[in-house]
Amino acid sequence: MEKQVERVFVKVNQVWQKGEILSKEESILKIKTQGGLEFNIDETSPYVEKMLSPAQRFAYGEAKEKLEGAYISFDKLPENVQDALVKGEEYIHRSTYVNEGELKESVKAVQLMYSSQSGSKLDVQIKRNQPVTLAQATSYNHQFTKEEFEAMVNDGRSIVFNGATKDGEMFPKLAYYEPKLNDIRTKTALSENTYFYGQQLTKQQADAMNKGEAVEISIATKKGRKTYNVTYSPRAERFITKSPEKANVKDLETKGAVVVGDEKKRNGIMS
Repeated sequence: MEKQVERVFVKVNQVWQKGEILSKEESILKIKTQGGLEFNIDETSPYVEKMLSPAQRFAYGEAKEKLEGAYISFDKLPENVQDALVKGEEYIHRSTYVNEGELKESVKAVQLMYSSQSGSKLDVQIKRNQPVTLAQATSYNHQFTKEEFEAMVNDGRSIVFNGATKDGEMFPKLAYYEPKLNDIRTKTALSENTYFYGQQLTKQQADAMNKGEAVEISIATKKGRKTYNVTYSPRAERFITKSPEKANVKDLETKGAVVVGDEKKRNGIMS
């Protein structure tokens, strides 16, 4: 029987990265990182963590370090929230503080994301004091149109738009209005680098789902080909699937399946 590879997260040169255990002798692990670096480390070291689930994208130690920078105690969060954060899912954190004798509320959307410079970063978007206006609705050098703005704010729909770098390079993004933040949130658009059930999407399938359309996708399984009617939720960052027979199919997470290009600036509207 083929030996199952045991995967880990390890912190090297101040950056958490993925690796695998090559061998173990007593408490000493021999690790090989994705970059090909091999070394020994004691399994009790705070710089190594065993991956707990295939959906995990970040180490718990990394999530704790990043959230401390946003003044959020990772240890005080419910276990299900901790699990969601290391999968790269968005979390809206509410807390209170005292200012000038009054108890006030702070609301932040936080999400761990990969960064080519630091290995990862914590995206933080703070609730606006007043709801965003059409004139303020800009993101990735794109000014949302009146139609786009109303679709998000009034109709609760997500939209696809083209962001741009300072050099004029265009790239698709998804956006929706989050009333808990009084602001617009942006997420990575689907592309040919997105996988559904281990199968890459075509450009036509990705473009259609980015627009909120349902797409029929057929995939090969051990029991033959199966067909799903698939839509995508940018807010939850999940595929929503239904079989033609209307069987109950759980939502599939795309975290870890989407290959994200370098972020040109943080998600959302600059407050």
